[in-house]
Amino acid sequence: MVETKAIHLFFLAGLSVLFLHGCASREEHRSEAEKEAYEIIREKTPEVEDMHGDFSIEPEELDLEEKLPEAPAEIIMEEEKEGFERETGENALLLDLEGALRIGALKSREYQREKEAVFFQALELSSERNRLAPQFFWDLRGETGYDTEQHWSAETSSAPGAEWLLSTGAQLSAELSASAVRFLSGDPRTATSSVFDLTLTQPLLRGGRMSTLEPLTQTERDMVYQLRDFVRYQRDFSVGILSDYYRVLERRRRVQNERVNYENLTRIRERAEALGEAGRVPEMQIDRARQDELSARDNLDDALQSYRRALDDFKRKLGIKPEKRIVAEPADMEALEEFDIEEPPIEREKSLEVALQNRLDLVTSRQEVEDAGRKVEVAAEALEPGLNLVLGATGDTPGNQPLNFAGGTRNTYAALDAELPLERTDERNRYMQTIIEHQRANRNFEDKRDEVVLEVINGWRDFERAVSGYETQRRSVDLARERVESTELLFEAGRATTRDVLDAHEDLLRAQNRLAARLVDFKIASLELERDMDILVITEDGTLEGGAGYNGTNAEPN
Repeated sequence: MVETKAIHLFFLAGLSVLFLHGCASREEHRSEAEKEAYEIIREKTPEVEDMHGDFSIEPEELDLEEKLPEAPAEIIMEEEKEGFERETGENALLLDLEGALRIGALKSREYQREKEAVFFQALELSSERNRLAPQFFWDLRGETGYDTEQHWSAETSSAPGAEWLLSTGAQLSAELSASAVRFLSGDPRTATSSVFDLTLTQPLLRGGRMSTLEPLTQTERDMVYQLRDFVRYQRDFSVGILSDYYRVLERRRRVQNERVNYENLTRIRERAEALGEAGRVPEMQIDRARQDELSARDNLDDALQSYRRALDDFKRKLGIKPEKRIVAEPADMEALEEFDIEEPPIEREKSLEVALQNRLDLVTSRQEVEDAGRKVEVAAEALEPGLNLVLGATGDTPGNQPLNFAGGTRNTYAALDAELPLERTDERNRYMQTIIEHQRANRNFEDKRDEVVLEVINGWRDFERAVSGYETQRRSVDLARERVESTELLFEAGRATTRDVLDAHEDLLRAQNRLAARLVDFKIASLELERDMDILVITEDGTLEGGAGYNGTNAEPN
């Protein structure tokens, strides 16, 4: 009777453990998963330069009114004010370059997806590490039955155990089972029993240490690769944000240029009408001035529409709600226009060396060749015969003495389990596949290297073209201004026609718009050149260390 109670207590204890473990709340499971994933990310962070340790996928509540100041009324264009008056919402907020980068890192949906990809990889590594940890289980069973002799019985059984895959490929398993049957009718007797089983299986040829550790080795390396991809993404994302931001500023400057041009053509039309009344300008030239004024008004509306759409698209990319009133900081465009363009203090040959040493995707591609080489060895090992050393121990208890293993029978044994490789078609084909994949990985690395070199070369070409284009358009603007001034003086003196004046203003407008575009082209080209050399450093808040754009960084190879 005491033994039966022991069995029932054993059963109830196991049931309690499983119940308590199984009843862990969803929040507890989530908290454990988050804790382990973040620990893995922090562990791997030092292996990737410029990866920050304060990584988190938790979305941050962002109050734009706290992050961004209200836009001063004096910097808001009349066209923007008219648009705001037709819309509902709060006051307009001022978005500058630094604010765009910070908000993008906090609110961009695309940026959040990339962070989650890092977290997913950490969870995968957590699962793979757990594969080599002891796996505990406890099977419980309770049932009642009615046999052909009309006897009712109740049975409880409890079987705790563990399995452990060791790094050598050995599989260790242990299980202790105990059961008790109580007959509820007829002879009220009880039958109890217990059994233990301990087995160690160690592969001596196929399935040893290399093949056992390969999934973990690859997942560990994949975690580092994912972190590198994220750092590369941060740089690419920041360059994309800055490029879009400067394009918004360019379109805003175009609106301002179109507004000034419209006002100038209105003034020219009024002057032409006044001169026409005095008989100094024919009606045909006055009609031309009126027509050009209407075209300028239409061009202004088109430029304004283009600016608004660019700003709306930019807000969406940053994760800002479309209805939010945003004004791009005009001082950023003014600072760009005042910037003195200089050749970067780095030679082409040096930039290639820096890129080939720094590019994280190239480092990953090089290490993927090593991964493919390991897989060839693992596949080759699978072609070998199977030979396992098996060590085991079993035991049971005497009748109705479920915990008395000393009084029962015990057995220990050692065995060799061999399997000859008579059929290895799948393994042979897999081996051949890994050889080809290794060759492919080498080709991919060479292709990636060439891609990096070409990106830097083309980056330099774009940079030099942007510098040349800016210088050309700057001189074009100076000449166009001089032409406008001289043509208007000649027009006042009756030595130039209205058409001459209108053409001069049209050429000035075109040159001003092109100058703004070329200046932004230069800024973007400088950012992309730094990105392609992997020398942009992203700070913890998502901004660029040392400012945005080429700043004379004396980058050295890592």
